[in-house]
Amino acid sequence: MKLALLGYPIAHSLSPSLYREFLGDKLEKYDLLEIKDPLLVPGISMLAEKYDGLSITTPYKKHFFKDVVVTSPIVNELRAINTISFRKSGFYGTNTDVVAVQKILLNMKKDFPDLQLIILGDGVMARVTLLVARSLQIPFQQFSRKKGDSVETLDLSEPSEHQTVIINSCSREFVFKGQLHPSQIFWDYNYSFKPHQITLPSQVKSYIDGQEMLRLQALAAIEFWSAT
Repeated sequence: MKLALLGYPIAHSLSPSLYREFLGDKLEKYDLLEIKDPLLVPGISMLAEKYDGLSITTPYKKHFFKDVVVTSPIVNELRAINTISFRKSGFYGTNTDVVAVQKILLNMKKDFPDLQLIILGDGVMARVTLLVARSLQIPFQQFSRKKGDSVETLDLSEPSEHQTVIINSCSREFVFKGQLHPSQIFWDYNYSFKPHQITLPSQVKSYIDGQEMLRLQALAAIEFWSAT
C-alpha cells in the first residue's frame, strides 16, 4: 500500500510509525507532503497516480472535498475530509476524526451516564465534536475566540454534579493556562504536547493525550482504504 500525509506543519507527525506498525510489510511507502502554500498542493489526479490512499491534516481538510464521493451524512454536513481512497471506481473521501470521536465518546457515555462536555475551539475538530455530541445527545458548551472568549485563561473550576470532560480541539499553538476542577477530565486532541503534559495532569481527575484518537483514526483509515 502506497500512502501519504498532506498538511503543514507535519514534521512532528506520528503517522508514518503508526502505519508501519499496523500494516507491516503491506506498507510500500509513506510520504510526508509538507506543503505550506495551497497553490503548490498537487491535483487529486496526480496524487492518485502515486498513492493508494491519502491522509490530510490542517490546513487542507476542505481542499479536496468537492473532488471526492462522500457517503457519510455527518462528513457531508462537516464538509471536511481527512482521508481519501483512490479506487478504480473513483475518488472517495471520509473523515476518520468522526469515527474516532464517536468511539471514544460512546465509551465515555457508558462509563459516565451524566457526561457533559466543554469544547475549546472553533475549527474543524470542534465542529466534528459538536456534530458527534449532538448525534449522541451529550450536552455541551463551547468556548472560542470567535465568540469573544479568552480561551487560554478560562476559569472552569466551578464544581458540577455531572462528569465534565474538557476537550481541547485547538491547534498546537494553543496552551491552556486557566483554572480547572479536580473532578474534571481533560481530553487533548493534540498528542505528545509537552506544555499540557507537564501542567495539566496534576490539576484534573484524568488527562487524556491525543494518541488514543490517533490510533483509532489510523485503523479507520486502513479499513476505508481496504474497501473496494
